Amino acid sequence: MKTQTKKSMIALAIAAGLGMSLSAHADTDNSITVTQTTTVTDGASVIGQEASVTQTGDQHTTVLTQDGDDQTASIMQEGWWAEAYVNSKGQGNNVEVNQADLWHIADVKIEGDGNEALVEQKDFFNETSIIITGTENGADVYQDGGQNEAAVELLGDNNSAAITQEGDQNFGVFRVEGNGNDGDITQYGNNNTAGLVSLDITPNIGNNNDVEVYQEGDNNLGAVKGVLGDNNNFVVNQEGNSNTGFVYSLTGSDNEIEIGQEGNNNTAYLALTNGDDNDVEITQDGNSNTVGDTLIADIQGNDNNIDLEQEGNNNSTEFQVWGNENDIDLDQEGNTNFATFGAYGDDNDIDMSSDGNDNQIFAFADGEDNDLEVHQDGDTNYGYAGVEGSDNEVDIDQDGAENEALVTVVGFDNTDVEATQEGDLNLIDLIITGDENSSIITQVGDRNWVGGEDESAFAVNGTGNSLMIAQTGNDNLVTGSQTGTANSITVTQTGEFNTATVMQN
Repeated sequence: MKTQTKKSMIALAIAAGLGMSLSAHADTDNSITVTQTTTVTDGASVIGQEASVTQTGDQHTTVLTQDGDDQTASIMQEGWWAEAYVNSKGQGNNVEVNQADLWHIADVKIEGDGNEALVEQKDFFNETSIIITGTENGADVYQDGGQNEAAVELLGDNNSAAITQEGDQNFGVFRVEGNGNDGDITQYGNNNTAGLVSLDITPNIGNNNDVEVYQEGDNNLGAVKGVLGDNNNFVVNQEGNSNTGFVYSLTGSDNEIEIGQEGNNNTAYLALTNGDDNDVEITQDGNSNTVGDTLIADIQGNDNNIDLEQEGNNNSTEFQVWGNENDIDLDQEGNTNFATFGAYGDDNDIDMSSDGNDNQIFAFADGEDNDLEVHQDGDTNYGYAGVEGSDNEVDIDQDGAENEALVTVVGFDNTDVEATQEGDLNLIDLIITGDENSSIITQVGDRNWVGGEDESAFAVNGTGNSLMIAQTGNDNLVTGSQTGTANSITVTQTGEFNTATVMQN
């Protein structure tokens, strides 16, 4: 809340800058103070208090205080400088503040049951702060103009808050502690910031919260930070340039997180997320999209479902999962895509695919019974699939030209390690360390390699390993070696100018 001295100085500056005479806007110095007190105990049947304040003119100030029972307050101010402060305590409260141009401040505090607050402010410098403590509360803030600021804090059960801002440099925060909360934040304009952001380092605590942020404009930040609870639903949709979707410090289970970005230079953060049975969906449609950026997006927990989709140019994804029985899907369509993914746990299912040019995929799993799949369809692709542990499955598939694949396996009983290449100038490097692993390499195309000998790769070390290499095409080369006991190698070449060198020790 601004002081009278500070605001008077700024008002002089604004009036001078707009070419307005100060006397034309300052001949009325309005101030209304209404105080109503009706206090009833249980069993009493007193219904009292209704107040309405209407001011049209200059430099308005309204202070309204209601203390009891069935209360209704309506404040409407139109002019050039309006401030309204409402303090309401009791049951069945209703507060509505409507302020129009130019410099507005509204502060509403409610403590009680069945409360409702509505603040509507228009153009130029609006500020709104609503704090509600109780059950069945509702808050609605609408601001139209530039440099708007709104903050809503709800403590209790069955709370609802909605913030809508149109203009530039808007700021909206929805903070909640309780159960069954609902928040909706919509911003149109530039340099907007949306909410459920902690006002300090403490988390927003509550279950069954529904937070939806919609931003249309440039340089927007839609954030969900510091949430402790279950069954939450977070949706962030951004259309524009240089947008950021931010989910940070979420602890809970059965949460749904959805980030949709359409435009250029979008970034999606997902960090310090802990819980089970969470559903994460990130969709980016545009240029230079990033999932992770300087912070590697991560989630810790079990039975999580993660779906990432990028369509455009220069997309980048860095993600890691800590836990068991997680399902991860990545789909990239465009040019110059980069993706790296790590899973640490058991029974995880990872499927990464890219359709486009100059794609690079790095996938790694550490644990048991993990299923790792890499699919690339396009030109100049590089795919890496690595597992460490037992009973894992690895499948890498490349369809295009100038592809290169590297598969590393460290562990035991890793059956069904498959690498398939269809196209030109393909190269497969295979490194296996462990026992009773099975690998199948299939190449269909021209000038394919497998690798080994002096130049690196094709190194299989262990006992009871099985390797099968099948090449169909022209100018293919298989070198090798394999070290250990009870190992088997099968090489099949069909075509022209093929060379096979296989060594076992």
